[in-house]
Amino acid sequence: MTIFEVVQEYGVIMTNLSRRIIEVILMSLGDGFEKKFYETEFRKCYGYLRIINYTQPGPTQEEVEGLGKHTDMCCMTILYPDDVSSLQVRSKEGKWMDIEPVKGSIVLNIGDMLEAWSNGILRSSEHRVMLRKPRDRLSMAFFWTFEDDKVIFAPKELVGGGPQKKRVFKPFVCSDYVRFREFDDKEKYDKVGNSVRDFAGIGAEM
Repeated sequence: MTIFEVVQEYGVIMTNLSRRIIEVILMSLGDGFEKKFYETEFRKCYGYLRIINYTQPGPTQEEVEGLGKHTDMCCMTILYPDDVSSLQVRSKEGKWMDIEPVKGSIVLNIGDMLEAWSNGILRSSEHRVMLRKPRDRLSMAFFWTFEDDKVIFAPKELVGGGPQKKRVFKPFVCSDYVRFREFDDKEKYDKVGNSVRDFAGIGAEM
């Protein structure tokens, strides 16, 4: 197989896996939710793949920030890392925790769009990449997201029943949020300061 064919096959596998994971997530939110909401809300989702190479710190550095703290804009990210430990996730208490790679395993991140759709029941994970010697890091990130013209508005079934007890996000169009993250005046596309709560949280200025 050519490299193109391998990547294409990987994309098909990740697409099928993403659909199954979304169904399981919906099942966790309520009885029969996967039947009620998958076709109406998630049927048009699509994915895209990024192969990312991070360069190890220079000769005078022991550790360097490869990618600053941020949340992913999509519904969820399936990450297939190599065996270099560098990914960190921030806990609710604000502590950075190393995600040690396990051979043959994947890492799943909930993204901003799924947090908004679930009315904050699902939390978009804040994470970063901290590079250490002596090797570069290679990862394959598959982003599963809503279609650009999708209007995200949490179903009434998810308002009041979760920990929030009230609606916490205003409705918004996915492509508008992507533009907000990519072209904000601070030019910090990958920073957690520009989150879906800043963009569409109740009380946020749009």
